[in-house]
Amino acid sequence: MNTQHPRAQGLDGLRALAVTAVVVYHVHAPWLPGGFLGVDLFFVLSGYLITSLLAADRWRGGRLRLVAFWRRRALRLLPVLWLVLAVTACAATLVGGDGRRDLRGAVAAALTYRSNWWQLGRHDMYFAQFGAEPPLRHLWSLAVEEQFYVAWPLLLWALMAVVRRQWAQAAIVAVPAAASFTAMALLHVPGTDPSRVYYGTDTHGGGLLLGAAVALVLPLSRAGTMRRAGYVRAIDALGAAGLALLAGAALLVSGTSAFVYRGGLVPVCLAAAVLTVAAGGPGRVARLLAWRPLAWTGRRSYGIYLWHWPVLACLVNAAPEALGSPFARCAALTLPVALAAVSYRVLEEPLLRLGVRGYAELCSTFLRRAWVARPRLVLGTAAAGVAVACVGYVGVLRAPSGGGLQSQIASGERVVAAAPASPPARPAVPLRALRPDRREDAPDTGEGGAPEVTGADITAVGDSVMLASADALQELLPGIAVDAVVGRQMNAAPEVLERLRDTGRLRRVVVVGLGTNGDVSRETLDRVVRIAGPGRLVAFVDVRAPRSWEGRVNSALREEVREHPGSVLVPWRAVIAGHPQWLWGDRIHPRPEGARLYARTLSAAVGAGI
Repeated sequence: MNTQHPRAQGLDGLRALAVTAVVVYHVHAPWLPGGFLGVDLFFVLSGYLITSLLAADRWRGGRLRLVAFWRRRALRLLPVLWLVLAVTACAATLVGGDGRRDLRGAVAAALTYRSNWWQLGRHDMYFAQFGAEPPLRHLWSLAVEEQFYVAWPLLLWALMAVVRRQWAQAAIVAVPAAASFTAMALLHVPGTDPSRVYYGTDTHGGGLLLGAAVALVLPLSRAGTMRRAGYVRAIDALGAAGLALLAGAALLVSGTSAFVYRGGLVPVCLAAAVLTVAAGGPGRVARLLAWRPLAWTGRRSYGIYLWHWPVLACLVNAAPEALGSPFARCAALTLPVALAAVSYRVLEEPLLRLGVRGYAELCSTFLRRAWVARPRLVLGTAAAGVAVACVGYVGVLRAPSGGGLQSQIASGERVVAAAPASPPARPAVPLRALRPDRREDAPDTGEGGAPEVTGADITAVGDSVMLASADALQELLPGIAVDAVVGRQMNAAPEVLERLRDTGRLRRVVVVGLGTNGDVSRETLDRVVRIAGPGRLVAFVDVRAPRSWEGRVNSALREEVREHPGSVLVPWRAVIAGHPQWLWGDRIHPRPEGARLYARTLSAAVGAGI
């Protein structure tokens, strides 16, 4: 068997597509809701390549060179990660604000490749739009891959020692892959935040294992040297179909959709697997993906991925509404590429090519020559490097931990958990229509009088904004039933309201505070009103969120209220606009003072609508 591994430039092109999808998704491009699936393409590709390399060692020399493998992985991954951590810590410290919170824990987790479990432990919601952007959130995926790099070679060594046939090896590896996909499906609860199954190594390792299984049957060495025309055409056709499926998923699938976690990720990873084999082969798909700009980007994809999120997070934390500007979006897309190009040129490529000793000699020679030619430039560069390291170090040591919005959200979750199972027995009170002369978007904070309803009359369904205000709602409206979940979208409201109605827990006033996390449709709003029925008042809370969908959501809510007399708009956006200092750094969630304003605004709007 030919076990040589020439560089497959088609695989570099595939890396470029994956990282481009992720970066574009993270700048809140509404036309690419499934761009996060680029991570799963990376997982499948990594599992395939790592297993191909390890298996080639076994087939060629009869053993797995595990120490050499881990040394090369460390050389490839660690130096640029350390650089990014130092620069990010410095930048986050200089930007300040809530983005620095828990920075010490994030850096420690990144250095030990346990970011995914650390983020789960602190309830960091990947798809939820709340709080300042943690500048190291994206390292969860590198943690999953590194955990795989540590454990998988040992498992593969044991497997190849016991089982000789490649098809049997692949079938055995497919079992834990299927188990991982199954665990994701079983543990995910539709309508709730999917972070547990998204971050978990156990539930999100299926793509890595699937890529490994494919590599045991058709490794890179065999795919790259395939010559039979029929095989090449078949692989090309499958690869083209896989590319089309991945493109369609990226354009249509949402990260909060239950479909993704209830089995939808399986065809995505299968498509990624056949596309990976085609990209490493001699066919047209590989030649297409080997296009020079794609291959160039792919070779720098690791650096682009590492740099893109810190750049984006620092930009958003410094100016929360920056991504509404085309210039800022362009900077968020291009600056990571520039940084990655520099780090690849001066660190990644020469270090891999020369090794640690050779790279140290190269740096020493360069510095001696530079000192002779431009000593001031050398001193200035060294001083800047020391300053970055010192600022980052001090920022990490002094970063605040705990508290803040996360604690406020957690307190709101406790309020929700303590809500009574059923409303107190109260006589039904007919609701009179809204006054026709009342403007539904007029700000009203409730300072002028007490509401005509009490908390015992109200069921409130919402997302993290309502959770952040749950304590204040309970204080102003004792007995209010709050059903709020981080990351919830408006399309989940009908199911929640139907459940509450059918179990006799839907009160005569229904408050819906959703729309922060994505677009809403008029069809969904109409269903909400129909489920509530003519005997209840529906109060829609409008949205304050510097996101592309804010205007569309609020426009849909206003139209719904105009067309249905039994509904009212809670003008949260207009009211909080006069008190921006009462919002957290994300300019979305209210601080405690803002939460009290939220409660008063809701109470006043509901009282005016009864």
